[in-house]
Amino acid sequence: MLLILLLDSCVHKYKIEGKVDLYGYEGLQLNLVSYTDGDFSFIDSCKVYHGQFKMDGIVDDITFAILCRGKEPILPLYLEKGEINVNMKPTQYDVDGTEQNELLYGFLAEKRIIDNRYEETVQKKMSLISNGLFNKDELERIDKAIDEICVEMENLMYKFITENFQQKVSVGVFSMLCNSDNKTITPLIKRILDHAPKEFLKSPYVESYANQVGYELN
Repeated sequence: MLLILLLDSCVHKYKIEGKVDLYGYEGLQLNLVSYTDGDFSFIDSCKVYHGQFKMDGIVDDITFAILCRGKEPILPLYLEKGEINVNMKPTQYDVDGTEQNELLYGFLAEKRIIDNRYEETVQKKMSLISNGLFNKDELERIDKAIDEICVEMENLMYKFITENFQQKVSVGVFSMLCNSDNKTITPLIKRILDHAPKEFLKSPYVESYANQVGYELN
């Protein structure tokens, strides 16, 4: 009995409760796949009925996964012990109910706000240029605002990753940062790696990335 209890404590029993408020999803099959070290593995699938779907299962460790519409990725999530709530709406997707997912989607919500401000500011610049309604000082102010937004985004990335080094989600967000240019190491990425603890640096993804860009792990 003790052995059974110990084994049970080492696994993560998850349950996904999903709600879909999107056109074209009724009766559609959703696939859940894990993503580890660049490899995808099928986990489970289900169909959407009456705007809802459910999945449940067991994983040995907290696992990064992707919910797909057929082969098309829809949203990322972490499989971990507890009930995972997925809400898919026309304006945004949200996942909550468990620690890693709440950390991830809290970060993505902050990132989305900054992304929207960046897009609005860039669009304003392009509109002024295309209409000829600008002067040098005005363009300089807009360029300065764009630079400040970029710095704000970098600060958000750095703060989130470094404050959550002990959490699985830190590696996931780090991978998002690296995917934009995974053959070179930016000053931001180097600053993160320079301050990272051994547990973070030993993550398979981080080790692989460091080797790829020639960063020497201590």
